[in-house]
Amino acid sequence: MIKTALLGHPLGHSLSGVIHTAAFKSVNLDGKYELIDVAPNKLDETIERLKKEGFAGFNVTIPHKVEVKGRLQLWDMLVDYAGATNCVKIKPDGAMYGYNTDIYGFTEAIPVEKRDNLVGKKALVLGNGGAARAVAVALVMMKVGNIDFLVRNLEKASALHELMQNNFKNTCCQLIQTVADISQYSIIVNATPLGMFGENVGKMPLAASILEKANKDTIAYDLVYNPLETAFLKTSKEFGLYTIGGLDMLVYQAQKAFKIFTGKQPDFEKMKEAALKFL
Repeated sequence: MIKTALLGHPLGHSLSGVIHTAAFKSVNLDGKYELIDVAPNKLDETIERLKKEGFAGFNVTIPHKVEVKGRLQLWDMLVDYAGATNCVKIKPDGAMYGYNTDIYGFTEAIPVEKRDNLVGKKALVLGNGGAARAVAVALVMMKVGNIDFLVRNLEKASALHELMQNNFKNTCCQLIQTVADISQYSIIVNATPLGMFGENVGKMPLAASILEKANKDTIAYDLVYNPLETAFLKTSKEFGLYTIGGLDMLVYQAQKAFKIFTGKQPDFEKMKEAALKFL
C-alpha cells in the first residue's frame, strides 16, 4: 500500500483526503491518504514517523509551508521563488525533495487563451500570505507585466515584496493599501480567506462599488473553494467578469502532487467529481 498524507494545523474541512482517495481509485492503486493535524512544535517528530512508516510523501499546508524547507535535502526552484513548499516526496533512502504544486494548480485553472491575454498586462493580488506568493510566481511565469499586492500591513508584506524584487527583477511589483480604480487590471486574485466557509463566509475582499469599475474582460479569480461561488465571484459575475473558483486549482495541484508521490497520472475529472460530491 502507498501511504501519503497532509500535514497542517488546523486542518478543518480539508478536501485533500477525498481528492487523493479518488486519485488512487482512478489509477487502480492500493493507497491511503491521511489528514494529520500537526502543531508547529511537532513537525520534526511527525516527519520522522512518516519516514519510519514508509510514507511515499506528504502535502504541506498552513502553518508549515515555509518552515518545512529547512528539513529538505533537495527542492525544486519554484520552492525558492515562492518561498513555500506544499508537496514533499520521501525517497527510499529517507531524503526529502520539496515542490510547490500550487503554482501549477493556479496556472492550469486558467484557460490557455485567457493566459495568453495576460502577457504584459497588470494584475491585482489581494493578500500577501503563502497563497499570494504562489499566485505571484505563476503570474510572472505567465509574463504578466505588473503586479500590485493589496495588503493591510506593509511591514508584514515586506518579505513578499523583497522576495519578488530579488527573484523577478523584470516584473514591476508594488505593495498598495488602497485601490479605487481597478480598470487597469486584467486579472484580480483573492488570496485571502475572505469569503471562505465559516466566520468569513459572505465577506468580500473588494467592495462591490469597486468591482463594478473593472473592465468586462477582466478575470476574477478566487482561491477559496468552499463555498464554490463566493460573494466575490458572484458579484464579479453579475458585473460581467470572467470568474474562476478555487476548486480547479486545488484539484490540479493535488493531481501533480499525486504524480510526484506515485509516478501515475490520476484522472482530474474523477478527482473533481469526488470533491464536488463531498461539498
